[in-house]
Amino acid sequence: MLQLGFSPKYTTHPFFSDTFTAMIVAALIAIALNFAFSLLRKKTTDIEKMGAIMKETNDWRKKYMAAVKKQDKSQIEELKKKQAYVNKMNMEIQQQQMKPMLIYMIPSFILWISVFPAVFGQIVAISPVTIPWIMCSADNVKNDTQITDSGAHKGPCTIPGQVYLWGWFLIVNFSFSGIISKVTKTSLPSMGI
Repeated sequence: MLQLGFSPKYTTHPFFSDTFTAMIVAALIAIALNFAFSLLRKKTTDIEKMGAIMKETNDWRKKYMAAVKKQDKSQIEELKKKQAYVNKMNMEIQQQQMKPMLIYMIPSFILWISVFPAVFGQIVAISPVTIPWIMCSADNVKNDTQITDSGAHKGPCTIPGQVYLWGWFLIVNFSFSGIISKVTKTSLPSMGI
């Protein structure tokens, strides 16, 4: 995608020039987008049916794992007969989950490529805790603060702990997705064993 010219063009003079305002506004936008995705999921999928299928699949998986642990060959054979049905149900769940994602991806991609980089720039927050790859490290600062031939910095990092725009969206989405799915009643049981 980047080779086709679809890379974001980050501004060096963002609309929100102070980090605190950029952090708050970006967080509010991330929460709003997460909320919109949950509402889209609610409209395009049958949440109750998906929950029932996931519960049935989890129950089958637990029984199967217990039978394997006990080495109960008759129960394993009996449960294997139902495996094709369980696989079909898992495929249906995946198809249901893909519907809203496909609808959501195109507008989201346009926002990420053309709007957010121009409005926020590349750095939107500062964190006291360093998380690799989504925040500026001391090495990033060392490399980015070097001056190029044109007199500009090589990159956006000026102090360790600065959070990249996409990293901040990721942190906010992980932080609020559970709350939003509970509020919109779009949470599903886990696929855990």
